[in-house]
Amino acid sequence: MAAPTETHYGVLGIGPRATPEQVERAYRHAAGLYDEDSLATYSLLDVEERQQARERVEAAYTVLRDASRRHEYDVSLGVVSASSVPTFTPAAAPAPGPERAPMVVLPDPVTGPDLKRFRESRGISLRDIATASKVGIRYLEYIEAERREVLPAPVYLRGFVQEYARAVGLDPRPTAESYVARVASMR
Repeated sequence: MAAPTETHYGVLGIGPRATPEQVERAYRHAAGLYDEDSLATYSLLDVEERQQARERVEAAYTVLRDASRRHEYDVSLGVVSASSVPTFTPAAAPAPGPERAPMVVLPDPVTGPDLKRFRESRGISLRDIATASKVGIRYLEYIEAERREVLPAPVYLRGFVQEYARAVGLDPRPTAESYVARVASMR
């Protein structure tokens, strides 16, 4: 007897009734777990296993974030009937990845005001970022205002800026590296 295949819902750790916002949050969480910088899986999985897990997460997200693809997938699982109509819409600001808008890289050095201008041009609020990333609004405000005296230690700051960048569609790694290097040189 063949082992049951893992569903896209199982990959993201959600159920078939998950809202688009829950799909988005689950994707961000799962993608972060298998990121090459993740301490959570560093000692548990080798490089190839992490890459395979990231590919499964991306494949699941690609299907579940798109209303029509998700509906077709749900029909194939038998979760809904073929005659039913999808009752959800894709998340408003999808995270960058395959078949999504490419990530933007800001010119070096990245400043807090640069981040704020980019965020505002996308119509994304700090509350939206805080909800998606679980980074407190006050730290997001400190990052944009470059309040170096109250910013967290560089290791935390790097993570916060990466989450901020992901939420607004910037490439997380170069954005965080540039911002943290600039702030560190000014301390």
